[in-house]
Amino acid sequence: MTAYDDLLDAAFDDRVRQWTERAERDERFPRALLEHLGAAGVFAHKWRERKITDLGEHFALAGKLGELNSAGIGVGVSLHDSAIAVLRRFGRTDFLRDLAERAIRTEAVLCIAASEEAGGSDLQHVGTVIEPHDGGYRVAGHKKYVSLSPIADQILVVGRAPGDGAGNVALVMVPTAQVAIDPPYRKLGAGPLDTAAVTIDTWVPAEALVARAGTGLAVISWGLAHERYSVAGQIATACESMLGITLARMVRRTQFGKRLYDHQALRLRVADLQARTDLLRYALAGVAAEGKINLRTAAALKVTAAQLGNEVASECLHIFGGSGYLESETPIGRWWRDMKLARVGGGTDEVLWELVAAAMQPDDERYEAMYSGAVAPA
Repeated sequence: MTAYDDLLDAAFDDRVRQWTERAERDERFPRALLEHLGAAGVFAHKWRERKITDLGEHFALAGKLGELNSAGIGVGVSLHDSAIAVLRRFGRTDFLRDLAERAIRTEAVLCIAASEEAGGSDLQHVGTVIEPHDGGYRVAGHKKYVSLSPIADQILVVGRAPGDGAGNVALVMVPTAQVAIDPPYRKLGAGPLDTAAVTIDTWVPAEALVARAGTGLAVISWGLAHERYSVAGQIATACESMLGITLARMVRRTQFGKRLYDHQALRLRVADLQARTDLLRYALAGVAAEGKINLRTAAALKVTAAQLGNEVASECLHIFGGSGYLESETPIGRWWRDMKLARVGGGTDEVLWELVAAAMQPDDERYEAMYSGAVAPA
């Protein structure tokens, strides 16, 4: 146990669980929960004087969020933290540095506006425009999926400089008081994660610019890597929880004269899922030990964890049978719905595989050696 583990244990108290349960019922994100974590020092200890997060502490926080078994709460907290990550490393003005400190104390809540209906995960071709105007920047566009926007104070907006070309992505902070926020969507899962469309047509001062045109894609990719690492950590803990509960069900439930656990097909199915969950845990520990924020690794961890999490949730629901399908009896169905978000939010499976593919390197030396002395195939 580290000092940060002890701090997290104290911070994630009964109030956090009560806020989470109420949020699941009301399908609204409790800002009070974020403010509580800030007051408890969860973000202050994690960031301290750092510009780059410690991945061991990053995964520790993700693990505590995963224990809540609420994708809406877990993703909401990690989105706020990911926006802090961007400001801590790339915020150059006094305004941005002060905003980061206020967000760390949760005196200000941050969210990220990236996806648009036409662009989806293709952030190089966003339609929102960020252009110089009157000593600052005019920001205009429509963002379809902005989680936490109904409770946030500032939005990290992904836009572009005027023009048709890709690669001119920029980032700017925009106060939520200066935009129009639609009512939150009703979603398949992650009910507490207030997600709404945001229409922007406003002016902000020059000091609100986070990344100039041409650098914004690299900067937002950095922030999204934090989100992807966090999601992987949350899923690892959620899988442990779902498998542990399902194993207890298998030991206690009798069918055809035997415990469910004594049916080999079910026992080995769960053992396979547990083995892969263990490997995900070891992968997180290895990444934390290396200590580097790597975009390929973040993409690989998130997409692998998301696919495993969906499989675990589906199999656990299946083993619970009818009672798993009844939300009046168990939360398993909600967990199953929540897990689907992992394969869509923060980059779809296909987008993340593309990131992994782009960073792969062919082993030309071994390839050439394998065919030395012979005619290599074309």
